[in-house]
Amino acid sequence: MNAETKGVICIKGAVSALSTLIVESLRSSRSVPEPETARDADEDEIAARQMVIAEAQAQIAAIKSRQNELLSIYRLPAEVLSLILSMALPLEHYHEERTKLLLVCQAWSSIIDENPSTFWATLSAEDPPTQRARLLRKAGQMPVTIVTGSHYASSKATEDFVKYVKSNDIPFHELVVREWSTAVTGAVFANCLAAPAPHLRSLDLEIESGWVLEDEDPNSPHLTMFSGVAPKLKSVRLCGLCIPWNSAILQNLLSLALEYPDYRADGTPSLEQMLGILRSCPALQSLMLRDVDFERSDRVPLPPLSLDRLTTVDISTSSFHSIFSLLRHIQFPTTATVALAKNVWIPEDDDDEILNATLYLLQQHLSIKSFHLSIDEALLRLSTTRLEFSIPNRARWKHMYYYRTYKDVFSRLGFPTQTAITSLHMKFFGSQDSTPPIDAVNEIIANLTDLLVDYPHPSNGVLEDVVQTSEDIGPPTWVFPNLRSLEITVPDPNSLDLTAILKLVRTRNSDVESNGRQVVRSPMTTIRITLKSGRLSSGQTDLLNELRSEVADVQCATPLEMDEAQSRDDAESDLESSSGASSDYSDSD
Repeated sequence: MNAETKGVICIKGAVSALSTLIVESLRSSRSVPEPETARDADEDEIAARQMVIAEAQAQIAAIKSRQNELLSIYRLPAEVLSLILSMALPLEHYHEERTKLLLVCQAWSSIIDENPSTFWATLSAEDPPTQRARLLRKAGQMPVTIVTGSHYASSKATEDFVKYVKSNDIPFHELVVREWSTAVTGAVFANCLAAPAPHLRSLDLEIESGWVLEDEDPNSPHLTMFSGVAPKLKSVRLCGLCIPWNSAILQNLLSLALEYPDYRADGTPSLEQMLGILRSCPALQSLMLRDVDFERSDRVPLPPLSLDRLTTVDISTSSFHSIFSLLRHIQFPTTATVALAKNVWIPEDDDDEILNATLYLLQQHLSIKSFHLSIDEALLRLSTTRLEFSIPNRARWKHMYYYRTYKDVFSRLGFPTQTAITSLHMKFFGSQDSTPPIDAVNEIIANLTDLLVDYPHPSNGVLEDVVQTSEDIGPPTWVFPNLRSLEITVPDPNSLDLTAILKLVRTRNSDVESNGRQVVRSPMTTIRITLKSGRLSSGQTDLLNELRSEVADVQCATPLEMDEAQSRDDAESDLESSSGASSDYSDSD
């Protein structure tokens, strides 16, 4: 038993002893006087008992406070805890959620009260008008975050709020707008975006009505926002809103997000305009593009652009061409995290060609040596530590879906990518392909070391096949000769063929000849089995024990075992959770 556990047990004992003392103290007090007793005697009796209760409550609060101090979260530096608490607050119902944190304990209340720039500098259209002045007093003279739009409050409340912001000349460093009404959008822009905003550093506009902020020409150099005096923004997110793409508010950014659902895609930037924006943001750290599809162009490729500080790239479009066109023009660190996705859409004739070119480009940019491939009915995902590329397995045409065959799915990846795939997770699905799934993998992807399958009979005899080679190349091998780890997920014990798995393991690790030549051994080192329901029979348990004698690392997880593991985790945390919410409640809000 560690010192922390002993401390908690001692504190619980102290609380129990103190509770007993209170009861005895109350019992030893003189009995409640009869109705005919004088009024002053009644008041003395009440006061005496209240003193006993108050003293006991104070002692219990002190003991529970000490108990809370033993929790790990209370050992964090105040600056770290402040950051964690601030990240736990959503923009929606911000002040309501902050009040909940205030009431957790005195320590949290103190941290929130002592950091007004972090916790008290958000004004929202959903706040009651009576609270605004109080919140501004808490924030002092610091610029605040303005959150507005019909997503958070009614149209009338939103219009009143933005007029309040303008009439009181409230300085703000962050503006978040979620608006669907054209009329209210006009009011928001007139009151928050028309005048200069010298303190503004973050701008997040999601406009469902598809506004275009410019004169007549979408590419006009004249910017109507902020009276033409662009603030020194560091972060910009535009969703459904088009502005002049040479605007000064899109310069020197650290974070940029452009989102344009296909039904509002008119006026989105061209490839040349997008590269122009990126050139004006040499210190850009985060780039996110949603449904920004660049038109095909036969122009001479533009010079490459280096973004040395880029750490996050997140692009989702309906065209491989758009992804490839942008990526081939920018260079970013090999440490960047990249998420790419092609939406389910009508396939183009050169899809596979562009996909292969994109994958090759990524392998060069990110120095990728190996991939993990995950495939299910809808998506194929290629991933590494810093990359996830989602590719649809089906094409949509006039509300109907057409599925590719297994061989088509694997073949389209191209040879460089196929040879780099070392880990594969397959969720099998029906298709027009008569070739068994593992056969399709074996034919195209040869360098697997880890195979994960959601399938009743994963081996199906295929993993026990021998691959013949010529004498010049070398001796025959098993299918996937580098395979060392097999993970299987089955719906229930009836779908689990442990006999086949045991045979597979023994066969691949035995001396076998084929056409008079010794087959190279391919021993398994790891077997993972997961049952979604039920439990193993006694016969299956015996087979599992045999399997453990053949393979160094064998694990089988059943729902019961997973529940027991969860129960153990719950028990370990019970001492911490038993303290409940701290008794040091605060009503400082």
